[in-house]
Parts: sequence; C-alpha cells; structure tokens
Amino acid sequence: MHILFLNSARRWGGNEKWTLMAAGALGEQERATVAWRADEIGRRLPSHIGSLRLPFVSEADVVTLGRLYRFVQREKVDIIVSTKRKDYVTGALLSLLTGARHFVRLGIVRPLPDTLINRFIFKRHCAGIIVNAARIKEELTRGAFIGESRVHVVYNGVDFGALERAAEKPAEKPFPFMLAASGLLIPRKGFDVVLEGFKKWMDDGRKKEAGLWILGDGPEAQRLRDQGREYGLEKHLFFCGYQTNPYAYYAAADVFVLLSDNEGISNALLEAMYLRCAAVTTRAGGAEQVIVSGEEGWLIERDSDALSAVLARIYDDRELSAGLRQRGREKVREIFSMEKMKNTLLRIFREN
Repeated sequence: MHILFLNSARRWGGNEKWTLMAAGALGEQERATVAWRADEIGRRLPSHIGSLRLPFVSEADVVTLGRLYRFVQREKVDIIVSTKRKDYVTGALLSLLTGARHFVRLGIVRPLPDTLINRFIFKRHCAGIIVNAARIKEELTRGAFIGESRVHVVYNGVDFGALERAAEKPAEKPFPFMLAASGLLIPRKGFDVVLEGFKKWMDDGRKKEAGLWILGDGPEAQRLRDQGREYGLEKHLFFCGYQTNPYAYYAAADVFVLLSDNEGISNALLEAMYLRCAAVTTRAGGAEQVIVSGEEGWLIERDSDALSAVLARIYDDRELSAGLRQRGREKVREIFSMEKMKNTLLRIFREN
C-alpha cells in the first residue's frame, strides 16, 4: 500500500506534526510519501518517508495538481490523505482523476455545511473522514449530510521514546514554580486569557516565586508582549519563540496551560502530560476524553478567574499536583500510543 499525505501549510503547527507522525508510523510498515510546502516540514521529514515538495498555491493550482496526478499514476498511490482545507479539493480531484481512495483528516471541530463543493469533496470523492476526538465526529454528523459510519475517530499517537530522549535535559527554571503554554500565537489559542489569569494569580496578595514560559510565535506575539508589559509581568514572563524542542520546557514545567476555544486533542497537551506537567485546559474539542477534571488535570472555562483559582490550588497543594501529574502521564501512556494510531489507520484504509 502506498499512502500519500497532502499538507499545504505555510508554517509548522499541530496538523503538520500529526502528518509527519502518521506518515512516519505508517512508513515503517507500508510505503508513505508526504507532499509538502513549508520548509519546516521538509527539515523534519523522517528519512524513511518519501518527499515531494510542491508550490500548493491554491486549490486550482494546475502545476501542483499536474505533478500530483503524474506522481499518483507513476508511483501507484493507493491512498491520499488530505490534511488542510486547501488540500481537500486537491485530494478529491486526484481521487476523481486517478481512482485512488481519498481520506480527509480534520484536527479541530469544524462544521461542514451542505454545499455543492462539500458534497463533491466529502460525499462523492472521500472514502472516510479521520478525526482525533469524538466531539468532532458528533459535530460533523449532526445533520444528514455525513453519515456516522464515514467518520473515524483515531487518537493521536505519542512517541514516548522520542519524548524521553528529547526531554533528557530539562530547561533551566528561572523560578521554582513554572508554567508553560505553547502553540501558534493566534486568538483561538487564548494566550491573552492565560496572561490575564496568570496576573490575577500572581496578584492575589501572596508572594510567589513563579514564572510563565510562552513557547511559540505568530501574529499575536507583539500584542501579547505589550499585554505582559502592561501587567507588569516582565520579570516573570518569558517569550521563548518557536522551539524545535519544546519538550525540555515541558519536562521542567510544573503546569501546562492550554485555553483554546477550538481543538481536537492537542499533541502539545498529551506530550506535556506525559512529561508530568499538571494540565489545565478547556473542554474544547476532545480534552474531556483525556482528562477527568481533578483526576488527570483540570478542565476549566476559558476564563481568567477560573485559571487563577486552579493555579492557586495546584501551587498550594503539592500533593494534589503530584497526583495530577502522575495520573496524567499514565492516562496518556495507556491510550495514546503510536502503535495504536498506526494500527487503527491501517485498518481504516484497508476496510474503506
């Protein structure tokens, strides 16, 4: 079986990480190729995975479509997996032209209105839709447009060995108690709420030796820096930029915070939990499938007061924090292995 992944992203993110993880795992047993655009994807491609760099200018990019058509025919591609919205049309067209089976991967909750283009992609030229959380499946199948049997929940895999190796040397902690928050700095991720909640907790009348690492870059970076200065947090707030190895920070951090308003099941959340961070996140997407609030972490509203209150509990009760961290790690190890993800994907590709 030859599996071709399409990823037209301009920058690195969770979807791109999933693409390389899935291709890498499947490539150990089957033939896998990634068609890509962003330099970071090319740099991170595993050596055993095929590589095809393309311009991916638009859905109607005839150069990209032509090269993909020739590649699919010449290299006898059986399965096409499109991973970005722009790629869904490309994947459907390739399926129409070549007969290769097309699967769509959706990583966040996204309603699909019953339009002509969506019927072309998801009804006529899509063998199945892969999602990483039951909530995404529920949203997709709420109407009669897409049947439940065509949507498959496949949990993200975590490469435990690679994580352990990458985190062998934890980052140096500027304060005894450190929070970490990572991701693309965009409004959906809620970094502004993280900063506001951190400030409220720091200003609750008790002195704390604590800091916050912000790992990532994006269009909100300068606004968040300005917000931190306005709050007077300069000595406690560390903008670390994009990190190829965020795991050293997760391994050192006491708490990992993710306050997105829309997620599937975040790779960063799983990795931080495995590396024994106490996780604080919203119920967005699939977090409830990972965390029972108060057991493996905390599920809160996307609200600064809620974050401040939970940080106070974790900071004041180190026994509680230790329990959260250990149970979170065990939950991730139990459910989110790379082997389970690989085997589930292979079964779906063979049966649909």
